[in-house]
Amino acid sequence: MKQFFKDRYNILGISIVMVFALIVYQLVNIQLIQGENYFNQSQSINLKSRTILAERGNILDRYGVPIATNSSSYSLMLMTTGTSSDQLNEILLKLSKILEKNGDTYKNSFSKYLTYNPIEFGSAIAKSQDRIKALRNVTGYPFQGYNQASTAKDVFNYLKDTAFKIDKKYSDEEAYKIMTLRFEIMGYNSLNPVIAENISNATVAEVEERIDEFPGAIIDTVPSRKYVDAEYAAHLIGYVRTVSENDLIKHADEGYNMNDIIGKSGIELTAEGYLRGTNGYRRIEIDDNGKTKIISEEAVKPGSDVVLTIDMRLQKAAMDSLEKNIPIIRERKNSQNHKDAYAGAVVALDVKTGDVLALASYPSYDPSIFLADASDKEAQKAISALYDASNTTTSEYNRATKGIYAPGSTFKPLVGIAGLEEGVINPYEKYFDKGYVQYGDIMLKSIEYRTYKGGLGWVNMIQAIQKSSNPYFYVLGNKVGINNIVKWATRFGLGQKTGIELDESTGNISSREFKAKIDPDPWTETNTAQSAIGQLYNSFTPIQLANYTATIANGGKRFKPHVIKRVIKYDGSIVTETKPEYEILPVKKENMAIIQEGMKAVANSEDPGGTASSAFVELLPIKVAGKTGTAETGNEANHSSNALFICYAPADNPEIAVAVVVERGVLGAYTAPIACDVLKEYFDIKGVQNEDYAVKRDIVELTR
Repeated sequence: MKQFFKDRYNILGISIVMVFALIVYQLVNIQLIQGENYFNQSQSINLKSRTILAERGNILDRYGVPIATNSSSYSLMLMTTGTSSDQLNEILLKLSKILEKNGDTYKNSFSKYLTYNPIEFGSAIAKSQDRIKALRNVTGYPFQGYNQASTAKDVFNYLKDTAFKIDKKYSDEEAYKIMTLRFEIMGYNSLNPVIAENISNATVAEVEERIDEFPGAIIDTVPSRKYVDAEYAAHLIGYVRTVSENDLIKHADEGYNMNDIIGKSGIELTAEGYLRGTNGYRRIEIDDNGKTKIISEEAVKPGSDVVLTIDMRLQKAAMDSLEKNIPIIRERKNSQNHKDAYAGAVVALDVKTGDVLALASYPSYDPSIFLADASDKEAQKAISALYDASNTTTSEYNRATKGIYAPGSTFKPLVGIAGLEEGVINPYEKYFDKGYVQYGDIMLKSIEYRTYKGGLGWVNMIQAIQKSSNPYFYVLGNKVGINNIVKWATRFGLGQKTGIELDESTGNISSREFKAKIDPDPWTETNTAQSAIGQLYNSFTPIQLANYTATIANGGKRFKPHVIKRVIKYDGSIVTETKPEYEILPVKKENMAIIQEGMKAVANSEDPGGTASSAFVELLPIKVAGKTGTAETGNEANHSSNALFICYAPADNPEIAVAVVVERGVLGAYTAPIACDVLKEYFDIKGVQNEDYAVKRDIVELTR
């Protein structure tokens, strides 16, 4: 029995030794004998992480009409798979030929460093004091033995023969194509090895059909920004661009990467936090044959939609009217017309909510140019023109919120309110307008006096607003005093930012304090008189003038204008919705009624005494209340005065307020037809066309 157990222990011991020996053998075999082979096999599988770009949220008008939306395009990528230079060069040349055959272009940032036909140094290094150092930095190759004296052909040959090892069987032209694409997938670019963007369906089909020939090739679906009629609202919508190095630094903690786009102006900028989505991620496995396989994926979260208060029909009417009427103004017969009107702005507000219904700045531009590739010379030329201060035919400058203009006579209703509220004037008291007022040695003249050496005669406040009597308001301004004028202008939001969700200028209210900053002379009665008719240092934005007008229209409720109505998440839930914000001004109802009566008289088509009485015939029977403004710039010897018009309608139950500015527009009355076009579109949309209106409109058409 003892022998039996002894034999069992011996057998067990031998078995353990044999198992241990087998394990040792396998370890030696794996690590030493077959180690290099297994290592090579493990390296034949590459794992790559790919960012899936999220769709940006849409920008829509108040009725859901898209202005900025998205479309999908295809990009061609080539991931590194460990192929030899010879194989890689052959793959890239084949892909370049497919792209060219189908009318697609491949990326060519390499041309900034080296060009072909002729072979020369590119714009990025042509004038560099150390071209070779720059080439070392961007390519990662040593360029040993090369210096500033080395020619472009020397560099070409080095890259062809030494760096990229391009076979001599290829022509120099083919070699350059290979270099171009090698450059796009090397170094930092290897993290995002896109060689062509916005490729055609024909290229997609051919690459996918021949995918076995192109190890590592991937067709990627990429969301891209798309604008719809956005040139009508370019300054409002703004534009996007690929993030810059400065953007990455500025937004370092917000997860942006080099492939993202970011809002640069307008709503695209101010609503960036809502519009920007959350990128997804895809982990890809690439085997030694270049075959790809998705092994994990994190879904994208699209950005939120931003719904604006804008009605695109009204926006288009405003832009079309500016485009139509500015050339007409240039040709108006007037001795003060230098025929140089060229730009303008229109703002329309809902007087009951503060909604911005239209916000137009003319001339405009197409924001799609900022989506073009850097190689698109026409787009780059157009972009440069936007920032050319000497170019008056187009501009990225938003005149509606950033342009500041002397308000001219559109300021007179404000001075009227100040006079009534401060109790220094009886609105029905008559004043004899003789065409001028004398202050010491200075004679302040009216347009009537300069034209025919006379004045408007006896006028009360309503008539002074209706006929725009400068002498009346010279005198009233000094009765009120500049400090009180400043107080009431401030209450109506003039000379201060409105709070709209766009970049805006502050402007300025003419005052003692402002003059002291730029002029050591003391404040005078003449200064007050000039300020009272909207001149001297007064300068306001169109959005301020529109909001001031809306405040008069609704009886003293000053809203904070807003252009974002609501933000809707991709799942349909409401992220935020703008509620009206307002302040009730301490203006007596009876005083506001006097000012409103004067403004009604300005635009009353049945009374020829108003400065804009003939402009609104088409709107019968809808009554309009308004005020013209002709603002001198101090350079009238060379340029026409700026022209302004503010109004609201219907006069007895206001819904909409409009402010119009035309730079060098000569006379305020010349801009009233622009406001009329906007109002007509507004009421046409509302369907305010009763039988009486239709008959009167037909009569007007027949008598033209």
